[in-house]
Amino acid sequence: MNIFTGKDFMEKAAPYLKQLKDRGQKLGETALCAAKSCAEGAAQNFQEAISRAAAEDPQEMENVGAGRKNYALITGASSGIGMEFARRLSLEGYPLILIARRRDRLESLRNELGTECLLLPADLARREDLIRLCEDLVGRRIDIFINNAGFGVSGPFLGSDLMREVNMIDVNVTAQHVLLKYVLHRMQNEGGGYILNVASSAGLFPAGPFMAGYYATKAYMASLTRAVAEELRQGGSPVYVGCLCPGPVNTEFNEVADVTFALPGISAEECVDYALRMMEKRRVVIIPSAQIRAAVFAQRLIPSSLTVRITASQQKKKMQPAEPEPSGTAE
Repeated sequence: MNIFTGKDFMEKAAPYLKQLKDRGQKLGETALCAAKSCAEGAAQNFQEAISRAAAEDPQEMENVGAGRKNYALITGASSGIGMEFARRLSLEGYPLILIARRRDRLESLRNELGTECLLLPADLARREDLIRLCEDLVGRRIDIFINNAGFGVSGPFLGSDLMREVNMIDVNVTAQHVLLKYVLHRMQNEGGGYILNVASSAGLFPAGPFMAGYYATKAYMASLTRAVAEELRQGGSPVYVGCLCPGPVNTEFNEVADVTFALPGISAEECVDYALRMMEKRRVVIIPSAQIRAAVFAQRLIPSSLTVRITASQQKKKMQPAEPEPSGTAE
């Protein structure tokens, strides 16, 4: 019988741990850059831009005062929920700042929308890209921020790929946290705005066996959003912060996470339509599916240990391979 010892693990994990150490050293730099950009650069650069515009084109300044909209910033804009937010906010007259890893997809979306779109390709799992993004946003006033970028990893915790999980945490937690803090500082100083953190209904359950890391990242964002929203409420802030917690949505998420949902998913259009309506009502936790809202409520009435077991059963169903095609069926 093979016994997997602690020494074996350290030998296998050594390359991963070195990468974690290197990334951890850059985290403080990222947060420092964001704070510095907020405190020193954003307001000053914005005011300078306003002054130049006023000197060069007084009529343009009258248009700004008459209600011209500022940017809507969307991460994870190249597919799924992020792409649908881009379409909807474009129709509402917002110029867009679109962020995703794949420039070609962003360019295709810009061509489809036919509206003002600033493309900032970035891999938010990379600290250097996150730092650069904060710097690129200086001086661009943001009215709406859809903090959407994220992905999932499924499988037993002992069998899942460590670095893929670390990348997931970097995107789902670190990047969302840093950008939330950065944009919130900006909006607070500029007099208001809307921030929507895209999490998942997974974050409203006690735990998710067989997608353990993913559930944990979404619980982090749901908890963070609720706490920040209450702080803003008590402080009388004009900034709205909410959390979108959908259940299954028919997007590319399923393929990336390698799962098949046990429940029927809603469309990205339905999800975004509901989210925008609830943002107007300043709802903190937004769950766009009636079925998922019922499930979230019901799990409060039973022991958490039982909820975890039920969740484990559902997650196993998602990972089961599809039934094989009958012999002779053409592919």
